[in-house]
Amino acid sequence: MIKNVKILGICLILIGLIMPMIKVSSDAIKISANKKELDQRIASANYYGVLIIDKIDLKQEFYPVTSNKNHVDQNIYLHPSSIMPGNETSHIIIAGHSGNGVHAYFKDLYHLEVKDEVKVYFDEKVWNYEIEEIEYQDKTGVLYLKDDYSNMITLITCTKGDSKKQTIYYGFLKSSQKL
Repeated sequence: MIKNVKILGICLILIGLIMPMIKVSSDAIKISANKKELDQRIASANYYGVLIIDKIDLKQEFYPVTSNKNHVDQNIYLHPSSIMPGNETSHIIIAGHSGNGVHAYFKDLYHLEVKDEVKVYFDEKVWNYEIEEIEYQDKTGVLYLKDDYSNMITLITCTKGDSKKQTIYYGFLKSSQKL
């Protein structure tokens, strides 16, 4: 009886030691699978890249400014004055609907805070941005966007709970890595 209890105790200790390793391995496999999926999506489509915001579980492709799919009522919208990364200076400007519709890709953007990370997969690289500032502007049909960094991203959507305002998230480029 005591021998069985000892064996059971040793088994439980081993399970306790092995379980965290299995979790780490499954996370590594999941990350690898997600990267492979993104690479395949980008390679097989006619869009520029993918906007990823892990905090709100957003992975959404964006299309070239000349594409008829580059429309806020169908996807996230890449503004024509955007300068894509890889140049000496860049400024990606992306707008998206919030709310409840099927194309409300920015519905959870209000959860973003200063210091949160935003990624863009573009041109066989991942570009890592950090949110630096959040600003609110009245909906007048004209937005006044900052251009404070040599390489930045600007995300624009309606303000949650205030139909007369828009929220603008500004981020600066922290790093980039080749895929």
